[in-house]
Amino acid sequence: MKVNVPKDFIANFFLLTRIVFTRSYIELKKSPSLLLFSLIMSISLWVFVTDNENPNITETFPVSINVQPVNIGPELAVANRLDKVQLRVSTTKEKLESLQSKNFNAFVDLNGIGAREQEVVVRVDVENIRGVKVVEVLPPKVTVNLENLLEKQVNVEYRAIGSPPLGYKLGKIVPQNNVANIAGPASLIGLVQSVAAEINITGLTVSLEQSFNVTPRGTGGSEIQGIAVNPESIFFDIEIIKTDYIKTVPLEINLVGEPSYGYKISGIELSPSVVKISGPINDLQNINSVILESLDIKNRSTSLSKAILIPKNDKFVVLENQVIKATVTIVPIYGSSRTILIPKIIDKLNRSIEFDDDFESIDISVRGPLEIIGQLSINEIKVEIDCSALKSGEHIIAPKITLPSKVSLVSATPNEIKINIAE
Repeated sequence: MKVNVPKDFIANFFLLTRIVFTRSYIELKKSPSLLLFSLIMSISLWVFVTDNENPNITETFPVSINVQPVNIGPELAVANRLDKVQLRVSTTKEKLESLQSKNFNAFVDLNGIGAREQEVVVRVDVENIRGVKVVEVLPPKVTVNLENLLEKQVNVEYRAIGSPPLGYKLGKIVPQNNVANIAGPASLIGLVQSVAAEINITGLTVSLEQSFNVTPRGTGGSEIQGIAVNPESIFFDIEIIKTDYIKTVPLEINLVGEPSYGYKISGIELSPSVVKISGPINDLQNINSVILESLDIKNRSTSLSKAILIPKNDKFVVLENQVIKATVTIVPIYGSSRTILIPKIIDKLNRSIEFDDDFESIDISVRGPLEIIGQLSINEIKVEIDCSALKSGEHIIAPKITLPSKVSLVSATPNEIKINIAE
């Protein structure tokens, strides 16, 4: 139980202790026999302060603990799974946070108990840590069903898990021992039909001899626990047979030449894009793709589509899709150009037209296929201001810009011009 001590009491206690030790030191010079008394006082003070600063608390350990049977009679066996227990422990907060399940050994002592079902008190030992006390076990007793110990021989079986890689297959699996001895409670022994091993053959490429643990199995292959098997593991001869390997690899194609000036390749499509091939694994393991015959795209300005036959190869056989459709998409390369122009004035009335004082010219940027932009002449760009429908006075008007086919306007600065029309 935790005792709450007022803070002023502790402060006064320390002050009083200081006075006592000061006077004791003076007296020690006169009488060394007081040394033992001072030492006892120091130890008592340390114990008092430690207990108040780090007191014991009682909490439930958050993890359930397995209960093990011990001292089972030589002709008996436990026929049921023992319930787990919860523990309430008393210790400091610091030690409670460091406790682990391995610090507790929960057991039932079956010494002198006969073959029957009964409740047995659970005992718990605290191991590898000091200052921890088990104050309660929940539940305090567990049901233990003791039966007569029986033994018998059963056949050894196996179950293959997984499969070898492509190019290999499983042959025979033969256990080196055909039978095994089992021992356990009479009710459980009657359920066991065989002992079986789970043999993982995933990735195996060679035959081998390997040991596997065997477990008791009932009808339908269900595992029966609480049974001892002798021997616990058995060697099996596992046969792996080499076969032709089947592999799916991507297709590739080589292009000869370059498109015309101003054009580029935007994509290459193969349909289908992969193919299945078959052959010896030693040949196929280094083949990562199948190369098709080359396509000539020299000086082309348009896309190309062609059916191509997969070439024959001595190392593999193509299982399907002998003919491949290859499509090479060729598109124009776009570029841009910039020029400065003064707009042409159109006025059917021949009036006096003046630009704003800040206006000098129009900065025009255009974009289009490189073959057109590269040969674009300034004379092919028309910039006009049509004032025919405007009355006299000041106006703000957008210039009309006419460009060649396939050429688009990016920007025009300024995009509006202030003009003054006089009669």
